[in-house]
Amino acid sequence: MSFMCSSSSTNQALKIVAISLLSALASCSSSKTQDENQQYGIVVVNAPAAGEVRRILVSEGTQVSEGAPIVEIAAQEQMQAATPTPGESAESRAVSSIKSSEAEIEAARAEVVKHDAEVQRLTPLVASGEASAAQLDGERALYERAQQRLQKAKDAEQQAEAGLRVARQPGAQANSTGQPAPREQIVVARATSAGTVAVISARVGARVTSGQPLATLRADAP
Repeated sequence: MSFMCSSSSTNQALKIVAISLLSALASCSSSKTQDENQQYGIVVVNAPAAGEVRRILVSEGTQVSEGAPIVEIAAQEQMQAATPTPGESAESRAVSSIKSSEAEIEAARAEVVKHDAEVQRLTPLVASGEASAAQLDGERALYERAQQRLQKAKDAEQQAEAGLRVARQPGAQANSTGQPAPREQIVVARATSAGTVAVISARVGARVTSGQPLATLRADAP
């Protein structure tokens, strides 16, 4: 009778130990999975240029698609002007600026066409799995920068043409420095992946630097 009681107690103890071990393993597995989920799919949206935050285009908790605009930034940049030479007239400076702008427009337009063609080439390859989404995102970023460069060149040409008209007016006083005033350019920080906006760290009116984090997204699972 004593032997049977001892055997029964031993079996019961073994069952308790086995249940405890299984519970511990399940808990560890669950904790590991949660940690992996927390680390997976975090996307940071950075400022594409230095400037002042003008608009927050989404709110926290919003579901966004890849390429969706998140934050608008007003960037002020000094347009390049032709370096005046001693004794050069305002009209000559304006003509030189126009020629420089025209050359920049052609170079920027060629860059836009190049990266647009690459985006068109990669888009179906990413859909079929033959190219990575990172490659496509990189080309889209280059395409957007090329468009910004083209717009800046066009703005510089318009300023130079306006300066030429002023310089040709009778009795007009030319700007001795030949430097145009800074122009405001709106640039947009976009989501590089579809997901949910977790945190908006930018504030309207705040000054930001190029590359500064503006928002954090939790990317959709593939």
